[in-house]
Amino acid sequence: MSTSHEFGFFRLLVRNLANHPYRNIATIFAFACIAATLFSSQFLMNGATASLDRGISRMGADILVVPEEYVAAGQTVILSGQPSSFFFEDTNYDKISSIHGVEKASPQIYIATLFASCCAAPLQMIAIDPENDFTIAPWLKENPGVKLGKDDMIIGSAVIQNVGNDLFFYGHTFHVVGILGQTGMGVDNSVFIRFEDAYVMAEESELKAVKKLIIPPEMVSSVLVKVDPGASPADVAREIQDQVPGTKTITPNGLLNTVSGQLGAVRRLLQGTTLAVTIVSIPLLACISAMVAHERRKDFAILRSIGAKKTYVISLLFAESFSIAVIGGLIGIGASAVILVLFQDFIASSLNIPFIIPSPLAILVNGITALILCTVIGGIASLYPAIQISRSDSYETIRKGES
Repeated sequence: MSTSHEFGFFRLLVRNLANHPYRNIATIFAFACIAATLFSSQFLMNGATASLDRGISRMGADILVVPEEYVAAGQTVILSGQPSSFFFEDTNYDKISSIHGVEKASPQIYIATLFASCCAAPLQMIAIDPENDFTIAPWLKENPGVKLGKDDMIIGSAVIQNVGNDLFFYGHTFHVVGILGQTGMGVDNSVFIRFEDAYVMAEESELKAVKKLIIPPEMVSSVLVKVDPGASPADVAREIQDQVPGTKTITPNGLLNTVSGQLGAVRRLLQGTTLAVTIVSIPLLACISAMVAHERRKDFAILRSIGAKKTYVISLLFAESFSIAVIGGLIGIGASAVILVLFQDFIASSLNIPFIIPSPLAILVNGITALILCTVIGGIASLYPAIQISRSDSYETIRKGES
């Protein structure tokens, strides 16, 4: 008969955990805090990065060209979809298209909408030229039955409407023909129409809308640029700024730096909290483990005296510590995941960052990382009592306990 069967290893493990509920609950709480802060930090960064990747892919451009004085507004439109209207003083669209390294250029007009009956807040309306566009074009190819025709509108995933519904902006009626997939970026809070319909809407707004919409003729708000294969987006961006005065360029790397900066303070706070909790927890948990070893030295000695090996007793001690660490880690990860998922929109708007739920694989890796940290801390905290047990003499311990 094996030792683990004879002494009921798992039965002893469960009983020992149940015999000290208050102390174990406090220890579990410490591990839950460690796991939650580490998991939250990784979750937010991965969610922002995934959103940025998906949003840039949806944008379909390597460079966004905007008026020099509206670069911040341009970034905000892309990242969060906060409504904004602005125009180049001189579009220079043809000049941008002819710059070396530019494969294709697509103009857009940004229109900040008024409050509409469909939505709780104003939306960003983006007018495009379907013939030259490469933001909506890939989606249209994936949905061959959809066509952006006269008075048609394609909406972002955050616009709560169904295909076939009519929406009204500046007194003009648009028909919803498609809904884009979620990106976590500004495109989710945007609606897309044709240039022609935007001009008609502006003409009608004086009579039909509360406020007249003005779109300067032949003017655009931004130009999306796709560079030639092999060309450097950074080099092409510099060339555009040099050759077209009054413009600024926004690149994916620039957006990533912006998001990283916005997330930096939060990430540092969460990582600092994780480090602080870890530093405080290790000696605290070690102290608790030492107290446990002192209180139960007679129990361990009796196990030794009836035939249990030192390795068995030490394994039992580590198993208790690892069990508590894993339970606390799972609770912390689960609680933080639920909060982050339920309040993802609030978190994104509060931090002013693009955000979507990371992939299941990324979440799994984050969770495993947090659990590994908890188990390592649990193992470190159990080293001292394990050493004390290995050095103790069973007979002397029992005799002192009886005297």
